[in-house]
Amino acid sequence: MSETAHEPIYLSEEILALMRRAAQIAVTSREPFITIRTLLLALLDDPYVGEALHEVVPREKLENYVPEEAETRFIASRVAEPNLPAGERPAMLRFNTLAFKLPDGSRSVWLSREGFNAWNEAAKRVNEGESFKPKHLAFGIAADAIRHPGILAQMKINPGDVNEVILKL
Repeated sequence: MSETAHEPIYLSEEILALMRRAAQIAVTSREPFITIRTLLLALLDDPYVGEALHEVVPREKLENYVPEEAETRFIASRVAEPNLPAGERPAMLRFNTLAFKLPDGSRSVWLSREGFNAWNEAAKRVNEGESFKPKHLAFGIAADAIRHPGILAQMKINPGDVNEVILKL
């Protein structure tokens, strides 16, 4: 793939369901954003990935984990559109993160900065022609944790262990 051309990445029904579940967990946990914690809890509930993750990610620790202040201070903001002629409005509003609807569609919840970083790392792990699946998100969380220790480090979970159990799937 060239540096200038980007192939589209299609989201699977499984990842959309997982992200809706993560949004629901965030709301019921009174977290203002979908955090790494809520992503991991949603992954543990996933019928395919969850069973493998249970080996290395203890649900009880996640449920009792209190998010750091950085997770709650983040504010989703608009991204400016460069090079638009004066008076022209952008085709769509862009933000510095993504939002996902609750399962009932009543509300949207934004990814935290850390969650968005993990999402981007996950997208890099989707092979051409493949759709984005929950396993990619698990890989993305583990990859991002290597560079930016966060919840996995605080819970003493080795990101390599997460990768190892997902690779077995």
